Amino acid sequence: MRVLALAAVLVLAGPGMLGQVVGSSGGVGVLGVGVNRYSIEARLMARAVKGQPYSLVEKTTLVRVLGDGTTITTVQETRRMRDSEGRERTESGTVVDGKLQISFVTLLDPVAMTSTTLFERSKTARVTHVPGSEIEAREGEARARATTVRMASATENKATGTVEASKRQDSSVERLPPRNIAGVYAEGMKFVNVIAVGKIGNDREIKTVSENWQSPELGIELEDTRDDPQTGKMTMEVTELERAEPDAGLFRVPEGYEVIEQPANQ
Repeated sequence: MRVLALAAVLVLAGPGMLGQVVGSSGGVGVLGVGVNRYSIEARLMARAVKGQPYSLVEKTTLVRVLGDGTTITTVQETRRMRDSEGRERTESGTVVDGKLQISFVTLLDPVAMTSTTLFERSKTARVTHVPGSEIEAREGEARARATTVRMASATENKATGTVEASKRQDSSVERLPPRNIAGVYAEGMKFVNVIAVGKIGNDREIKTVSENWQSPELGIELEDTRDDPQTGKMTMEVTELERAEPDAGLFRVPEGYEVIEQPANQ
C-alpha cells in the first residue's frame, strides 16, 4: 500500500517529488546551509550506501514550445560520484556550446557527518557539521530514526489523500518491464495524470505522462521523463556510468580553499 500511495503522489506532483521527500538526489537545495542539523543527519544516514562506488554523467533537457511556435531548449548536466564509504560528490551546471559550466559542487560525507558546498570563484568551502561525539551521535541516531518515521508517516498520510484525488482526476500508475540503462539493470514506473475539461478552465483535457527508472542495486535514479503540455518536455538520463572507485581527492576540500565551518543549526 505504501508503494502505491507514494506512486499516486508522484502522479500529481511528478517523479521529482520523490527525491525531495526521501533525498534520492543530492543537491544544495536538500542539504543546504542553514537547516536543522538533525534533518541533515537523518538524510546523511539514509543516503549512505557502502560498497557500491560509481561515477556518472546525468543530462537533463527541457524543451518548451511557446504559443507562437518558438521552441526553447535548456540543457543541464550533472556529474555524480560515490566512493565505497558512501561519500558523494555532485557537480551541476549548464551546458553552453557543448561545454559544462559548473554552477556548484557539493560534497556529502556520511563518515565525517558533513555537507560541504564548494564555491570555485571565491575559493571558499562552506562545511556544515552535525554532532560528532559518540554521545551526540547516539542521540542523533535516535532523532534521525524518529525523523524518518515522522516523514514516512506524513508522506503516507498525504499519499492516502492523493490516492482519492487521483481517482477523481483519472490518474494511473503502471509498473514497466525492467530494462538496462547505461549498462545497469533498472526498474521503472509510468505515471499518467489527466486533467478533465474545465477543471482549470481548459477547453480540452490535459494529459501529463511521466516515467521514472531506478537502479535497486545502486540506489540511484537512472532516467526520468515528464511530458506536460503546461511546462514542456523534460528528460533526465544517465548517459555515462562507470562502476569503479573514484579518486579519493574528489571528496576533499581542494588545496587553497578558505574553509568556513559551522554547525548545521546556524
